[in-house]
Amino acid sequence: MRRLLAGSVAFVAMTGLLLVLPVHADTGPEAVPVETSAEELAMGSVTAPAPGADVREGATDPVSGVTATTPVLTLQETGVEEFSLVGVTWRHDPAVTDTLVQVRVQDQDGSWGAWTEVGREDAEPGARSPASDEVRQGTAPLWTGPSTGVEVGLVTRSGAQPTDVQLDLVDPGESDADDSLGTPDIQDTADAAMAMPDVYSRAQWGADERLRTWRPQYAATLKAATLHHTADSNAYSADQVPGIMRSIYRYHAVSLGWGDIGYNVVVDKYGRLWEGRSGGLASTVMGAHAGGFNTSTFGVSMLGNYDVAATTDAMVQSVAAIIAWKFDLYGIDPRGTTTLTSSGGGTSRYASGARVTLPTVFGHRDVGSTACPGRYGYARLGEIRDRAGRMLAAAASPVTERYDADPFARSQLGPPTTAEFPTGGGDGRFRFYVNGGMYWSPATGVHFVLGDLYTRWAALGWERSPLGFPTSDTAPTGGGDGRYNLFQRGALYTSPSSGTHYVLGAIHQRWVQLGWEHGFLGYPTGDTLPTRNGDARWSAFQGGAVYETPRNGVRVLSGRIHAAWAASGWEHGPLGYPVTDALPTSGRDATYQLFERGAVYASRAGVHHLTGDLHRRWAQLGYEHGSLGYPTSDDRPAAGGTGRTATFEGGALYAGPTTGVHAVQGPIGAAYDATGGDAGPLGLPTSDAVPTGGRDATYQLFEHGAVYASRTGVHVMVGDVHRRWVELGWEHGPLGYPTADPRPLAGTTGLAAQVQTFEGGTVVRTTAGTHVLRRTAALWGSLGAEGGTLGVPTGDELPTRDGDGRYALFAGGAVYWSPATGTHELVGPVHQRWVELGWEHGRLGYPVTGSVPTATGWRTDFQGGSIGYDTTTRQTTVTYR
Repeated sequence: MRRLLAGSVAFVAMTGLLLVLPVHADTGPEAVPVETSAEELAMGSVTAPAPGADVREGATDPVSGVTATTPVLTLQETGVEEFSLVGVTWRHDPAVTDTLVQVRVQDQDGSWGAWTEVGREDAEPGARSPASDEVRQGTAPLWTGPSTGVEVGLVTRSGAQPTDVQLDLVDPGESDADDSLGTPDIQDTADAAMAMPDVYSRAQWGADERLRTWRPQYAATLKAATLHHTADSNAYSADQVPGIMRSIYRYHAVSLGWGDIGYNVVVDKYGRLWEGRSGGLASTVMGAHAGGFNTSTFGVSMLGNYDVAATTDAMVQSVAAIIAWKFDLYGIDPRGTTTLTSSGGGTSRYASGARVTLPTVFGHRDVGSTACPGRYGYARLGEIRDRAGRMLAAAASPVTERYDADPFARSQLGPPTTAEFPTGGGDGRFRFYVNGGMYWSPATGVHFVLGDLYTRWAALGWERSPLGFPTSDTAPTGGGDGRYNLFQRGALYTSPSSGTHYVLGAIHQRWVQLGWEHGFLGYPTGDTLPTRNGDARWSAFQGGAVYETPRNGVRVLSGRIHAAWAASGWEHGPLGYPVTDALPTSGRDATYQLFERGAVYASRAGVHHLTGDLHRRWAQLGYEHGSLGYPTSDDRPAAGGTGRTATFEGGALYAGPTTGVHAVQGPIGAAYDATGGDAGPLGLPTSDAVPTGGRDATYQLFEHGAVYASRTGVHVMVGDVHRRWVELGWEHGPLGYPTADPRPLAGTTGLAAQVQTFEGGTVVRTTAGTHVLRRTAALWGSLGAEGGTLGVPTGDELPTRDGDGRYALFAGGAVYWSPATGTHELVGPVHQRWVELGWEHGRLGYPVTGSVPTATGWRTDFQGGSIGYDTTTRQTTVTYR
């Protein structure tokens, strides 16, 4: 822990007092200061506005005491560097007494917020501040959150008009530690009569000590505490508080010229305490918080505007606790009075030298012309005095003090059933009651846990459970149908429809961002638990689930996508863990979610997942905007188990270990599907669809063939027929394009034996080989092809020896062609006799007819005669011309 009291040795020597100084817990790394920045925009004055500024009549929003003709100094700037706090300052002038500013800002999305009225900063260093020569006057700082545009209007209702007006836009900088501060650096004191409440140090909120130009000054003693509010925004989150502290620090120290932040301590609405003014919390260091009464007072400011919002009980409890601790050091009665001497100043209600009797715990408005600490804050001063008094009276009993002081807590808990005890680890205290328990720790304060929530928390191990100490009381949910408790590391929720379950850490934070139980996730239906292999954790909800992994962060699953992911095997399935939340597609007609190994799409085509190479190829083809459109199936193993496939609105994708990833679509896809797709004879695609060399057709190759879309239609080629066609020169060869799909050879099934026709012939695959018919193909087909008298071919069609004709041999004969005689078949004994007589080289020459029926059989005519066959005598007769 870093040292609590900077400059304490000098202070003790000066006062002659012996204080019990804070001790420190285990040593940790020093925090890194965060560099802040401020853009300073000149506004000039009503009589001489700066370039870019303007003067108009009347305020934008109605302001009491401002007429329609009152001049207002205005400035609007957009597109500036991001800032989170706004303040307006002007040259110090005691005559400027009644000036206020209206502010609105533009967020990062370009939307303008509502107008906010900001009054003069009524905390001030006082007339004898060592930085007085450099001090400017100005408004209270206004926390806006991240903004990129601003519009302000400055109006003076009475008194002098300010000059040298300047708009300051403060960027608090960024620190990874803002949302993971851990335990406060400044902790308990050794041997003190009362335990010091934990305080986050200047180092923890990232104070850049280079900005501090003020050397601490110390009063002789401490007499009182002054309660303030920062008059700032109440709409801040816990992780924004360090940035707000840095912004106020820069504004006070640099913009207003005070040299440091004005308050000694700041308390946020969550009840956390933050070290303010440098010089030591246990010392009498003078702040710049109540002009005329900074000496011998301890300035405690509540972060927010408590003229418009009620203070939280956690805040009031912490205010009382820090005041009680401080008063314990100096022997001050929180319920007593003291006399202070005013040093005068701009907002002081008392002239310099005036002696004023005040309560030892008083509000800023008691000594200054201000509404501070706001009507709600001021209304609780009596309660703060009483609480601080009880804390001093019973310093060792925070649980009992809360129970005695809080009628509501008593009504919820019922009578006590045990005494108050320290927790097992010695880091807190607790007491059991009829309806639950009340727990306290320095880091969390005192909170009660009731009913089912208490029973479940106890079963988990109370404060030693994954949840830690409670940080809120048991309270009803917004809809009134459940109850919850917040804890150091998460929350417990219970409802009749969901049961009692805890949500931890980042998963809890994400659920909060999505609207707690009012969001689409609803109530938790399971605890935050590790996944089966221990590399992540998750929580189930009524409307989905939230997963947290070190490599992917916190991701939300819901609805149809969640159901599809679950059906695929959760994180153990092909998709792995989610890497994004569900998102709309760019056309906003579907929703998708990315996972470690793919994606799930919910669209007009249903809910389907894609993984690996299929998903990547679909992405390359333009996702849903490409020709494939949305997926219409999950990806699945391809037939044979060596690849994967998925169908789409416009086709299908196929991936194989040796074939690559290819789309099959359009007419080629229809033809492929007609053969059985990946389960058919073609196998998986090995190429995309591409144009032929002559660009007069399109084709796609597959493991066992191809599909061609040409002038002859869309046709499939398979196996040896395709290979033979390729050997003959593809479409450029004598066969040209296919004119029909292959068919099984008569008497067979499948395409192991097949027949396919082409523009220039026919290819026949038999068990004996693959044969090509060209001139002879048409006649063979007309005679019944393999089912006719000729049967199957026994070889390719060949040229005759004289080169004048062509022929093909078949199981039942032959077909001959020549230019002079045409194409004719020769069968049986006639064919055999013609062969014996020398084929076309004999006296008969080429056939000029096919088989012509006769009264006793048939005959075939030739160029030089005829051969007849008598079926009765089984004799052939040759006749020559």
